[in-house]
Amino acid sequence: RHGSRLQPAPGESNRKTRTMARGLSREQSKEKNAKKAAGPKGNTENLTPAQRAERDKAAMAAKKAAKDAAKTGMSAEDLAAEEKRKAEQRARQKEGSFAKANPLLAKQLKKAGK
Repeated sequence: RHGSRLQPAPGESNRKTRTMARGLSREQSKEKNAKKAAGPKGNTENLTPAQRAERDKAAMAAKKAAKDAAKTGMSAEDLAAEEKRKAEQRARQKEGSFAKANPLLAKQLKKAGK
């Protein structure tokens, strides 16, 4: 029975041929190769970490200055009310974290009115 194998047609080879990628596979391969050819990722500015930190620090200072300048446009009462609101919020956060750490003590202090 070994002799009954099918013979390849004339002009074809006996080995399996690799078929070309079609449709979506081809598009995905093109995108992947384009990404590879795009160049390196990461720090393309050629800055040291210290230089980047200095640049970021300057940017944050400029942002804070702009915010402060916008605040000065507020009236004195509005500015005082904003600061008071922030102080109250900080106090609530501090009290909440204290209560999480010592729930029994926080409950007793609240009862006592402190």
